[in-house]
Amino acid sequence: MFRRLASQRALAAVLGACALTACGATTSSKNVRTAGLVALIDITAERPDQSVVSANMVVGGRHSNTHVVLEDDDQLVATCAAEQHELESVGNGSYSARFSCGDGEFVVGLERAATDTAAPRSVGTLPASFEITSMFGDAALSRANDTLTLTWTPGGTDAVVSVELEGDCIHSENFEAGTDQGTFTIQPGKLTAWKNQERESCNVAVRVVQTKHGQPDPALGADSSVVLRQIRATRFLSAP
Repeated sequence: MFRRLASQRALAAVLGACALTACGATTSSKNVRTAGLVALIDITAERPDQSVVSANMVVGGRHSNTHVVLEDDDQLVATCAAEQHELESVGNGSYSARFSCGDGEFVVGLERAATDTAAPRSVGTLPASFEITSMFGDAALSRANDTLTLTWTPGGTDAVVSVELEGDCIHSENFEAGTDQGTFTIQPGKLTAWKNQERESCNVAVRVVQTKHGQPDPALGADSSVVLRQIRATRFLSAP
C-alpha cells in the first residue's frame, strides 16, 4: 500500500501530467527564454535524514505537456546547508536529486548559458521533521463505532496538514486537516468499505502530510512553483 501511495506521489511530482514522449511533446531549453520556463519543484522528506528534490520543466503553463529538456550547459543545482547536488535527468524534462538533510532551507538554481538569464534562487523551507506518536498495535478499530485519533510531535508548526488513508477493503480517503495542531481525529462512519467487503478487515496505510510553499525565482515563468512536504506513515487494522 505504501509503495502504491509513494509511486502515485512520485509520478505526480516528478513526471507531472505526462512526461513521456508518447504522451506529450519535448523541446530543448535552448529554444526557450528563462521567462517562458515553468519549473514545478517538489521537495519531499519521508524520514529525518533524507529528502528528494524533484523538478518538472515545462513550457506553456503548469498543466502543459510540452516538456523542456535542459541542454547547452543549462542545469538545475540544489543546495541544502553545505550539501549541493546537480539534479539528474529521470525522464524528458524531469530532474531529481537525493539529499541527506531532512529539513531546513533548500535553494534550487537554474544555471543557463551566457545567452540567457539564470534563475539562481527558487527557495523554500521544509516543514519541521516530525514523528507520529499514536500507537495502534494489533487491535482492530471499527469503522462504524471507533474514533481514530492520530497524534504527532512536534505540532503547532506553520504547515498545512492532510491525512491520506488507503487499504484493500476501504475506499481511499484524503482528509484536509488544516493547520498543524499535532492531532487529527476521524470520526466513526467516515471510513467506508467497498461493496461486498463491508464485513472484512484489512490493514490501512496512513500518511500524515505537512505542506509548505516556497518562492520560485522571479526570472522563471509565472506558473512556476516550489512545494515542500514532510511525510510520515503508520498503519492500523480496520474492522467492520
